[in-house]
Amino acid sequence: MNSLTKVNLLLSFLYLLLGSLLGLMLGYKQTASSLFSMGGSPTLAHAHLQLVGFVTQMIVGVTYHIVPMLSRGKINSFKLGYLHTALLNAGLLIQVWGFLTDRILFKSFGSLLLFASIVMYLFNILKSMKWR
Repeated sequence: MNSLTKVNLLLSFLYLLLGSLLGLMLGYKQTASSLFSMGGSPTLAHAHLQLVGFVTQMIVGVTYHIVPMLSRGKINSFKLGYLHTALLNAGLLIQVWGFLTDRILFKSFGSLLLFASIVMYLFNILKSMKWR
């Protein structure tokens, strides 16, 4: 297993824990009211931690492991892979903070970073695949 796969899988597990913790906090009246008192939507934050953080990051990690095996090639660029992983994580955390605090600037900037990271990921994976 390559290092890019390991990093993405470990981050995926971290988001599973964080998202589950936030979900647990939402299940208790006192902590839920504290989260909602921040002015934002902790349910959106929870959903994004689970879906973007855990699920998407897991898919990314598995893809970086499987694509080279299936195409009998190698990853196009590990540097680009690490860059898009960093942008995905930065974008997600910024966006989650925006959801928690209802700050449009954080939501928008986080979304922009997430979109850029997805474009980089797709480019890197598609360039890594042998199409013959």
